Amino acid sequence: MAPTRLTESAAVAVGGALGAVVRYEIWQWRDTPKWLLINTFGINVVGCLLLGSALGYLSGRPAPIPRAGVMGLACGFTTFSFYALQGITHDGAWNSVVYIVVTPVVAVAALAAGALVTRPVQRTR
Repeated sequence: MAPTRLTESAAVAVGGALGAVVRYEIWQWRDTPKWLLINTFGINVVGCLLLGSALGYLSGRPAPIPRAGVMGLACGFTTFSFYALQGITHDGAWNSVVYIVVTPVVAVAALAAGALVTRPVQRTR
């Protein structure tokens, strides 16, 4: 791995770790199901705003290390920000719409399938 690439990867790792810790701490503020949803919604919105703002600001600037760090931070904070970025930067409007609509539907179905498959069998008496 080239030294520049290694530095960028390290920036992503540090940013991702920091973002994940911040997300975890926010979730701990109010540890109830209602607040978990509210906090997660806020995290997703703020993460998208952070990623969009930073990438807009860094656009056209030779700043691979800060760009990598912000990408790691936003995507460690919430993977939704990267999903949103992919949705708006995909080639072709129709492909973007399909990606944005289909991804959450399939992801929620996959989560439900995984939970059903791994859930312990309950024995009836």
